Parts: sequence; C-alpha cells; structure tokens
Amino acid sequence: MKTLRDVLPPEALGYGDAALNRHLDRPVVTEFGGPGEPRKAWLGKHRNVMCWWQLEGGIAVGWNENPGRGWSFPVIRA
Repeated sequence: MKTLRDVLPPEALGYGDAALNRHLDRPVVTEFGGPGEPRKAWLGKHRNVMCWWQLEGGIAVGWNENPGRGWSFPVIRA
C-alpha cells in the first residue's frame, strides 16, 4: 500500500512542516485529483487544492498551489 511519502511531490519533503511530517508514513486510502484519479472538492478552507489524499485514520492532506504564496500542504481531519 502506498504511503503519503510515496505520492507527494519530492519538493514537499523539504518543507519541514511538522503537521505534514507526522503523517508521511500513513497509508493512502484514496487519491483525488491526480492524473487518472477521481475529482472531489477539498474538504478544508484552502481554495487552491486540486489534488489531495485521504489517509488511514480519517486524515486528509491537500496540495495547496496558491499562486500568491506558493505551495502548502494543509492537514485536516476528514
């Protein structure tokens, strides 16, 4: 089974975001918005998330591609 570490872009691993880093080894249950993956609106407040992952344990991680601030990877309970 793929983990979050396996599906994130390599650049994400250098962000040093503690919230993201806690979940890197959690299994991915479903991926949304990636190539060939189903589309589903992001459940959080960030507006520029087109790709996100549902992890085991009810956690969701989004890839927020904000053109004004750059990338972030918000983590929420889903």
